Amino acid sequence: MTVPVTVLSGTLGAGKTTLLNDVLSADHGHEVAVLVNDMGEINVDAELVRRRVERTGETVELSNGCICCGMRGEFESAIIDLALNHEFDYLLVEPSGISEPAPVARQFVAGHASTFYDVSSVTTVVDARRFYDTFRTGGVERRDDTDAGDRPLSELVLDGVEFCDTLVINKTDLVTDAELDEVREMIRAVQPAATMFETAFGRVDPADVLGTSRFDPEAVAGSASWRRALDHHRAHGGSTDDGAGHAGDDPEHGDGSDDHAPERGSEPGDHDQESDDHDHDDEPGDHDHEHPPAVYGIDSFVYQRRRPMHPGRLADAVADLPSSVVRAKGYLHVAGRGDHALTLSRAGQRTRVEVAGRWIASLPDSHRERYRRGRSVDWDDRYGDRKTELAIIGRDVDRDAVVTLLDSCLLTDADPDPETEGLANPFPNEDGTAVQL
Repeated sequence: MTVPVTVLSGTLGAGKTTLLNDVLSADHGHEVAVLVNDMGEINVDAELVRRRVERTGETVELSNGCICCGMRGEFESAIIDLALNHEFDYLLVEPSGISEPAPVARQFVAGHASTFYDVSSVTTVVDARRFYDTFRTGGVERRDDTDAGDRPLSELVLDGVEFCDTLVINKTDLVTDAELDEVREMIRAVQPAATMFETAFGRVDPADVLGTSRFDPEAVAGSASWRRALDHHRAHGGSTDDGAGHAGDDPEHGDGSDDHAPERGSEPGDHDQESDDHDHDDEPGDHDHEHPPAVYGIDSFVYQRRRPMHPGRLADAVADLPSSVVRAKGYLHVAGRGDHALTLSRAGQRTRVEVAGRWIASLPDSHRERYRRGRSVDWDDRYGDRKTELAIIGRDVDRDAVVTLLDSCLLTDADPDPETEGLANPFPNEDGTAVQL
C-alpha cells in the first residue's frame, strides 16, 4: 500500500512552514512524516518542525542543496529509506522557496519512490500581499535577479501557482478586500483549475491538504492558462503537431523534464511569406468560445508569426509590454538565432528568455528527416518549424496594441542580414543559457 504525499510549495515567506506546523499540531490522529528543504541549512528546522513532529511522525534531514535539482539522488534515497524503515500515514514534503514543485512531484510519480508513495496533492501557498504588489503594481521583487542565470521571484511564484491542484491564499489580513479580489482574479487568470482556500495565518483544515487525492499528473501539468490558451489556439486553426517538434530540451525547463511542452507548429507551407505574416490565426472569428481565464475577467490570446524577430526591436518591445500583461509564455524565432528554439517567460514585469534546444529545421538533412518522420510536424517551406508563438494573458489588455507592438519587431527586407551584418543580439545562443530582459 502506497503512502499519500503532499508537496507543499511556495516561495520564501509565503507561510509554508506555518501551515505545515498548524497541520502537525492538529488533532487528526495520523502519523505524519515530514521532509523540509530550507535553503541555507538544508535540513529539518529543529526548533520549528521537529518538536511538532515528535508525537506525530518522523523527520528527514538533508544536506545543503535544492531537492528539485542538485539533490535529486539524496532526496530519492532519503524518502525510500524512510519508507523502508518507518511506518506512517502521510508524507509532507516542503521544498525550499526556490524549488519548483513539478520536478519534486515527478520523483514520486516516475522515480523509484513511486513504489512506496502516491502524490495526493501539490499544494501551493501564496502570500497575498506580495502577490498583489508583484503582479498588480510591478513592485516588491525580493529576489536578486540581476544574474542572467537566476530566475526572477515572480516567475517562481507563477511556477508554483501553475503547477498545483490546491492553492492556499495566505496573509489575507495584509490586503484590502478590493486587493484580495484582484489577487483572486490574477491567480485564476494563470491557474483556473485548482481548488482554492484563503487564510490569514496559514491555518487550514488538515483534510484540505492531507490525503485529498486531487493530484492528477496530466491534468495539473496542462492546467496553466498559457498552456490552455495554446491548446485552444491550435484546436481552432493553429498548429497541429504532436508537441515534440524540436530536437532539443524541453522549452520550459531546458532538461526535457516537462512532458507537456508546447508544440512546434506552423501555418500550411503553401502560403507565401506575406500571407503567413499577416494571416492572423488569432482573429476573433477563430474563437467560438471564451478561453478559460475569460470567466474570471482576464482574457488570453495567442500571438503567432513565422517571420523572425529583429533582436533589438524585440528586446525593446518586451520592455514596453503593458503592465496589464500578467503572464506571457511561449516560443521565439529570433533573427541571428536560427539554430535555437528560444522560450520567453514573462511573469508580471519580469521577462526571461532561454535556449530550449534546436529547431528541427536547423539539423543536418538526415537528422531533420528522421525527426519529421517520427513526429507530425507542421512545416513551412521557408522557415521549417521555426516560429514565434506566445500565449498572452492579462487584465484589460489592449490586444491590438500588443499585436502591433510585436509585429513591429518582425524582420523586414530593409533590415541587415543578421547572419552577415553582425546585428547586435542580446538573446542567448548556447544551450542552457538565459537572459533577463
